[in-house]
Amino acid sequence: GRGGRERRALALALPLAPEAIVTLPVEDLKAILGRAGTSGAQLALARDIRRRGRNKVAAQRCRRRRLEAMAGLRAELARLGRERERLLRARGHAERALGTLRRDLERVTRQLLGDLGDG
Repeated sequence: GRGGRERRALALALPLAPEAIVTLPVEDLKAILGRAGTSGAQLALARDIRRRGRNKVAAQRCRRRRLEAMAGLRAELARLGRERERLLRARGHAERALGTLRRDLERVTRQLLGDLGDG
């Protein structure tokens, strides 16, 4: 509509490209816009372009960090799964060893008690 055309006309009259408005340090931006004699409506538009552009960059950074965090958590989950399997195997070995030791102890105890009974 009409509002969009006005915004485009204002944007075309801005002394900087939108990328520069978004990326320049705020002091440099103010200096350039001030020297160019930018109107109030153009300043408002430049602020809006900067805010939207910086928000877009922040959103991209946020999405990237979230994906990296998820990848890290998946890797940690896989590592913990492997560790759990290793611990379950170790517990199985320990339980079998304990069973063997108990049987040996019972056998030795019976032998000793039998020897004492004979003596």
